[in-house]
Formats: sequence, C-alpha cells, structure tokens
Amino acid sequence: MATFPPTRAFVRPALLLSFFSLACNDPPPPTTPDPPQVSIQVLEPNTVGKSVKLSLSVSGCDQVQSLELLDNNVVVKRVTYGGNPTQVELGFNEIRFTRGISASLSLTARATCADGRTNVSQAQSATFFPVEEVVEPVDAKSQVVTDYFVVDGSGANAAFIGCGMQGNLPFLYRVKKSDPTHPEFFEMPIPCDATTTITDRIPAGTGWRWVWTRGMGAFAINTNFEKTALFEGLVDIVSVDPDGNAFISDGGSLRLTTPAGVTKWEARSFLHEGQLIGDPLLRSDKTTVVVPLLGTVETGTIHVKVGVLNYSDGELKEWYDIETIPIDQPPPVAFNPAGTVLYLATQGETAANVRACKIGTASQCKPGSETRLWITEDLPGYVTALVPYDNGSRLAALTTNRFWFLDVKDGSSTAGKLVNKDRQPLTPNGALVTRFAQPGAGAYSSTFYMFNSAAPTTSNPLPYPVELLATDAAEKGELYRYQVPGGSLYGALDDAGELWLRVGPRLVKPFAPAWYRERL
Repeated sequence: MATFPPTRAFVRPALLLSFFSLACNDPPPPTTPDPPQVSIQVLEPNTVGKSVKLSLSVSGCDQVQSLELLDNNVVVKRVTYGGNPTQVELGFNEIRFTRGISASLSLTARATCADGRTNVSQAQSATFFPVEEVVEPVDAKSQVVTDYFVVDGSGANAAFIGCGMQGNLPFLYRVKKSDPTHPEFFEMPIPCDATTTITDRIPAGTGWRWVWTRGMGAFAINTNFEKTALFEGLVDIVSVDPDGNAFISDGGSLRLTTPAGVTKWEARSFLHEGQLIGDPLLRSDKTTVVVPLLGTVETGTIHVKVGVLNYSDGELKEWYDIETIPIDQPPPVAFNPAGTVLYLATQGETAANVRACKIGTASQCKPGSETRLWITEDLPGYVTALVPYDNGSRLAALTTNRFWFLDVKDGSSTAGKLVNKDRQPLTPNGALVTRFAQPGAGAYSSTFYMFNSAAPTTSNPLPYPVELLATDAAEKGELYRYQVPGGSLYGALDDAGELWLRVGPRLVKPFAPAWYRERL
C-alpha cells in the first residue's frame, strides 16, 4: 500500500509561496492624517469695553505648535495654547481700526501641529467699541443708571441723575459713580415719561437744575439732590438763566421763577402777538430777554417775530418783525449766545435754507437788507432743529437724516458756509433718524454727538436711540459710530465736557475724542 506524506509537508511550501508573492508587490501608500480642527467663539459679538473676549479650541493635534488669531486674514495676536478651550482677550491696542471705529472684525484662528499640519477656523464677526471704563449692573435684571440721565461732577466724583418708575410711581434717582449699588431717590411731584427733561447747570457751579415733563409741570433740585420749587401746569417750555432761574411757558404766559419757588414776574400781554416757538434767552448784559414767536398766521403764511423783555419785570420793550414765510408750520429757530442774532430755517420741498437775522433794526430779514447777515445754499433734507455750539462759532442744522454744520463766527468771511468734510453731511445708518443731539462743551466744545433711533410710529412715537454718531470737528468728518441692534443707548456730558453712555444696562465712559482720532 502506498504511503502519503503528512499533510503539513504540502501546506508549508504553499504558505511560503504566498509570502513570497506578497513580497514582490509595492506596499500601500501611508495614510495622510487629517488636518487639525479649529474653532473660535466670540463671547460677546457686540463688545463695548477694553477688549474682545474669545474662546479657542483645537482638536486633532498630538501637540499644538502654534495658535494665531487673525482679523480679515491678517495676524493680530499669537496665542499660547492652554488646552480646550483657551481663553483669549484681544485688547484695543491690538486692533487695526482701518475700517473705522467701532471696529467691524472678521476673526479666525489658525492652529499648527508639531508635525506641520495646519488649519484655519471659520470666521466669526464681531463689533468692538473701545472705551476707557465700563461699570456693570448688579445683576441681569437691573441697569446702572436710568434710561435718560444728566451728569453732575466728573471722573470718579460723577453722579448720574434721571427719572424712572417704581410700579405706578415716578422717582428721581441719583447714582454716584463711587457707589453705584446704593442710589439716592425721592418720589417726583410730576410724572416721569420719555419727554421728561433735566436742564443743564448753567454755569455748572450754581448747582441748580430744573426737571420738567411736557404738559405736566416742573420742579427745581439743588446740589444736595433736594426738591425745591414746584410749578404744576401745562408746561411747554423751560429754559434756565445763568443764576438758575427758570423761564417757564404754559402757552398763555411766560414767567420767571427762582429755584426757591418765587415768581419774579409773569408776562401775558406780549403773547397776544403769537405763539412762543423757542427758548427765551437772557442776553449777556443781563438786562433784557429775547423771545422768538410765531405771529398771526394767514393761510399758508407765518410771521416770525422777536420780542425783547425787561429781565427785571418782564415788561415788553420792543418788537422786531423778522420774516414772513410762505409755510404753515413753525420753523426751527435759535439765538446766538449773545442774543443779538436769530437763526431761522425755511423749508422747500426737498431742501432748506438757514439765514442769520440781526435783531435790533426795524426792517425784515429780506434779501439786501441790513438785517440779513447771510443765507445758506440749499441744504437737502427737512430741517428739524438748529443747535449753536463750539462757543457760538458753529451752528448744526439737523434734518431727520442729514447733519449739516455751518460757520457762524462773528465777522468771519465764511459765515453761513458749510464746514462739513468734503461738503457731505453726516448721516445715520440705514433708515435711522435723529432722536437727540448733544453739542460738546468745555475742552471738547468742537465735538458733536448725535443719537439716532428707528423712525417714530403710532405705536412707538418716542423710540430709544440705538446708534451714536460722533464728530470731533466738522471739517474732519465722522469720528466714530457705534450701534447696539436690539438694545438701546443714551449719553450725557459731565462737568468736564466728557461723555458718559448708557449702553444697554451698563454705564460706559468712552475715551477722549483725540484718542479715537489718533487711531483712524
């Protein structure tokens, strides 16, 4: 019988041939590792403060060799990787403000592994308005100051005064910068609403202010935050003289009332000539008061007049018939600081003109008359306010969506001429319109701030501002612009002329205007 060799004798050569065959083929290419994954998160996409806070994360590296932060594809900061997430602050001195202030950032992060692999995150947008100081509210349900406010003092000694409601009761608050968690307050004798106004202290050293709500009344407060004088009635104008006395108009009379509540005089007869259309002004000689009025209205025509009253007793001294205008609405008017010139805007279908009319001659402010000092070129838009500023050398002619600035310095060869940069107006963003204007003061008298809001509607006739637009000098154009979509802001000047802002619930102190100009 034949004998067969063991099966394993045939198996082994087969295995050897199989390995030999494999050895003759090329090995598969090595697998390429995936690039690292990088992500960036902006913790507050609309930042007002000293820095933008970010969170960076990297995965897919055994070791991170480098981590960089980029704005619009330009490296702005090299970051030390500290694990996931790595917290980063991008300071104002690391930002390029080539696209203006506030800065619109497009931020990415680039990570490189120790083996050379690299990748860039998706871009995240951010808005950054750098400021000197931010005061945070106590909690998420409160805010540091009232919606609208004025400022007493300056710097660390600043205090912020404004009104607000507790249930159905109106209160006046004073919040000290040094102790923002313990405001002083008292119940107001008049309502608080969006029209409530707190007058400037003129000069600041007197300490007196008047608080008034249109149609509801007015009262005075002293430096100790105590209520003194009270006037209850249909108030439509309150303006303050350098001694803290208030000119109060109720439509039918004009009275001069001291902060102690003493009425020095009440004038009625001169108002038979027409309707008060602007603030009375005590002239620099402190002997006479000028008042602008709208005279008897004919169909499609109005008469603008100026009355001169004795400051001592309110008696009418003189009338000046300034201009007859073929419109049926009161025009914007303003006096120069000396009370010797009336600025008057007249409106056409698409543009307005502003003229300067000298007070003290019998003739009207007609072309060629000695009364007319100058008249501007056409200013596109519908003028809503005239605001003298910069110690009376400039005049802002504000329309709903254009801001024009004029040279009005006495004796200037360019009086009545535009001083806007490139002769172009400053404008609110998009469909926003002017809500408030704040001229500069003190060392910053050439600055001008405009607070812009959505257009008024029937359901929201007094919308909160959502944009701040500033210029440090009209010839230089825009200084900065800051928006808070979905929120609101407001601002006022302290005794040193420096700006303070409420941005949402926070209290913010911007840098001085020159700081921003140096970075543009």
